[in-house]
Amino acid sequence: MKKISDKKRELDKEYSLLRKSFLEKYPGCWANLPGCTMRATEVHHSAGRGQYYLDIETWVAICRTCHNYLESHPREAKLLNLSKDRL
Repeated sequence: MKKISDKKRELDKEYSLLRKSFLEKYPGCWANLPGCTMRATEVHHSAGRGQYYLDIETWVAICRTCHNYLESHPREAKLLNLSKDRL
């Protein structure tokens, strides 16, 4: 049995290209939280991945430190407008 479906594999290929382009266009971290490295190395999916996986309108360019913080503090992420309700 395949670990990743063919459909997901194709989505991941497209995501990789979009992600690279997005981070080149937005090299600075948008969150700027304490400990921020100021260099975006990741994409935070503010509306979740699911149906928004390839929707760059829901992406946030972010550093690893800030991403870790947002993931462990979802209420604060919403207050900072860096995450959205997922319902």
